[in-house]
Amino acid sequence: MKKALLSLGLLGLAAAHANAQWVLQNTAANPQTPPSYFSRQIQTVSATVVWQLLQEATQGSSINTFSKTTDGGATWTFNSINGTANYSAAGIHALDANTAFVAQYGAQGGGEIVKTSNGGNTWTKVTTSTQFPRTAGFANWVYFFDASNGVTLGDPVGGYFEVYTTSNGGTTWTRVPQSNLPAPLDANEYGLVGSYFALGNTIWAGTTHLQDPNDPNSGLPSRILKSTDRGLTWMASPTTPLNGGISRIAFVDQNNGLAFQGSDLIYTTNGGATWQTRSYTGNFNHFDIDAVPGTSTYVSVGSSVPTVSTAADYGSSYSTNGGQTWIDIDRGRYSSSVDFISRTVGYSGAQTDNLGAGGVYKYTGTITASKGAQALKGLSVYPNPSATGAFEVELASGLKAGAQVRVFDAVGRQVYNQSLNPTAVATQRTTLDLSKEKAGLYTLELRTEAGVAQQQIVIQ
Repeated sequence: MKKALLSLGLLGLAAAHANAQWVLQNTAANPQTPPSYFSRQIQTVSATVVWQLLQEATQGSSINTFSKTTDGGATWTFNSINGTANYSAAGIHALDANTAFVAQYGAQGGGEIVKTSNGGNTWTKVTTSTQFPRTAGFANWVYFFDASNGVTLGDPVGGYFEVYTTSNGGTTWTRVPQSNLPAPLDANEYGLVGSYFALGNTIWAGTTHLQDPNDPNSGLPSRILKSTDRGLTWMASPTTPLNGGISRIAFVDQNNGLAFQGSDLIYTTNGGATWQTRSYTGNFNHFDIDAVPGTSTYVSVGSSVPTVSTAADYGSSYSTNGGQTWIDIDRGRYSSSVDFISRTVGYSGAQTDNLGAGGVYKYTGTITASKGAQALKGLSVYPNPSATGAFEVELASGLKAGAQVRVFDAVGRQVYNQSLNPTAVATQRTTLDLSKEKAGLYTLELRTEAGVAQQQIVIQ
């Protein structure tokens, strides 16, 4: 069904200790993190700031809570998402430690986007009553390319997919016209909760396609939609080899990507124009998948078998050859979500224990070697330290417009975010104005299709 979430095969099996590369976080008793909640989605904003959607591990429970860390996983705060009553969260996208957006849906239809600007203490609806209307409307996910530009995808309403974009930080949302969208295959093709992946200005979104919308086993060939301009216009692949839906998607670059439904894996080498079945060896774990920025590496977590019988059926693995071979990172550790922002910074969401501890693992080490290192060479900042908060950034050659420059303070709060324009790319230079920020240590991050470069900067 269009409203079905990825089944996580739950839980209740005793898992072995994680491999040293995954280190359990929140090991101290923390009353703000309840017991028996598991991760539905995790987003790594920076090395220190991580948000995740949580669901209580009881049959039929809604997804209306989250947890967050601002100290690199040592402690987690837990709170509710205060949207429309009886709605459930479909996806979260955070910009920093304070600002996040959540897409929500109703069990009987309807949807909304809610926003917090105070770290999740309160949430405000930012879509209108005519957007994602009951009963046909449904919000599947929300994503922001930067602090201003975002997109959200809903099911077809009025004969075409209900897609909205914002260019003012979610204050207002504009529906993408029908002429800019591929037509649904039929009345039973919908969007799917959490089924998307973004890289630069490009975003891919999976659909679910059922012969009978009340029968999740009546699968028909599904498609993957694609936008290269931040959601303003869309195209669609021909139907993929996957029937019923596209659970998750990941791309290591603009051409090479993977998608799956259950243990069935498909791949593309042309940006999603066409998809083929991927035969593989090793343990591919089919709860969640991510592409590690700056590498050709995919990481998968969850169960490697259709029906879990022992703790060893859970684990994590990686592939460096397009999903053909999967190498175990660990076995015997339950995890339901994963997100990396660099070769050295990644988190996976799990389940809190009967005291409310645990529930998240941090990756320690380095996932394979960097690619595109030449494109990141020569990044320099001056003056550093800066007495005024103004910095000149010299950029390496080979960058493309749309590369992101972000700055985080010492506690992981994002204080600056911009996309490089063609002038900055051509002159290989851009300026950072942090004059309103306090004296202290900051982290400058340059995120490109080739990889992620980071450098510490100081305001005196």
